[in-house]
Amino acid sequence: MGIRELVKSYRFQGEILWNGESLQSKQFQSNPPIQPVFQDPYSFFSPFQSLLESLLEPTKIKRGIFLSPSIRKTAIENIESYLDRFQLDGSLLNKKPKELSGGQLQRFAILRAILSGPELILLDEPVTALDALVQIKIVSLIKELNGKDNLGFVLVSHDLGLVKNLCDDLYILEKGRIIEFGNAREVFTNPKENFTRELIQARNLSDL
Repeated sequence: MGIRELVKSYRFQGEILWNGESLQSKQFQSNPPIQPVFQDPYSFFSPFQSLLESLLEPTKIKRGIFLSPSIRKTAIENIESYLDRFQLDGSLLNKKPKELSGGQLQRFAILRAILSGPELILLDEPVTALDALVQIKIVSLIKELNGKDNLGFVLVSHDLGLVKNLCDDLYILEKGRIIEFGNAREVFTNPKENFTRELIQARNLSDL
């Protein structure tokens, strides 16, 4: 089944509101308040562009595809100002995605989302494809951005250890429906639904 046929087989209803306005409204087209970071960072960037050109795309969306020298210079300086904090070397900006490790590319994916100026970042299994040491670095970065930059995150994950380590509030979904929600620590300590208890017991997380 092709992508078009697959999409046609689903029926989508409803809308997402941000401060009472639909995210599909014109005011959000060039400056959406929510930005995603996907599980596979290699699918997040064009394989034909350098990382720098990909990171300049948020500026091009807002200011026009042909940036003046002064705007381009300012945008590059802004990108470079994040590199030390993200533990990324400036030489990586001139490389293509295939030349970077998964951990490096995932940090660039988070940076690209931030450069759009969102209020919220949606993380879809952001560390699943990474090894344990790299996962720790990404988690530390997310915590820092949340605490120091007051940037909100929504984490979608099956990794309950990661969820318990990162999240303040927790929503448990079963078959697409929210069946339990509350403070993450309380949900893990005293789950109310059998489905939640089974998830926690399967991963031995009740005493962590």
